[in-house]
Amino acid sequence: MKDEFLVFTMLGILYGVRLEKVREILTYENSITPLPSNPAWVLGVINLRGEITPVIDLRRKFASGSCLYDAETIVVALKLEGDRMVAIVVDTIENIVQIDMKDAQHTSDIGSTLDPRYLDGLVKVGNDMVSLLNIDVLLGIDEI
Repeated sequence: MKDEFLVFTMLGILYGVRLEKVREILTYENSITPLPSNPAWVLGVINLRGEITPVIDLRRKFASGSCLYDAETIVVALKLEGDRMVAIVVDTIENIVQIDMKDAQHTSDIGSTLDPRYLDGLVKVGNDMVSLLNIDVLLGIDEI
């Protein structure tokens, strides 16, 4: 059985999240309310249809440096375990693909710059490799 994944890019790398976790796709809003004493990759919070939702820039978490935010910047709102909402900033949305998880290689077998807990594996889609994010661990309470 194949699972559906939303594939997007961050810093030129393809990532995927389970489509069932995606609540909606938005453009970047300047109405993000910053919170004191947060890491640089936690941009603040937005009110998403009545839910206070943290906005995380994984580009900053995965790599240091500054990132551009404008009307073209994409924010993906995700529903995590326990019905927690989190929004992530991505560069581009590529497509929705069906992936058989039997085809995914575990990162502990091939190495990765990301903590292996954050990935469900790597999978080839067409001519590209996609890193499948385990967002429940990556964006879990202990990680934010």
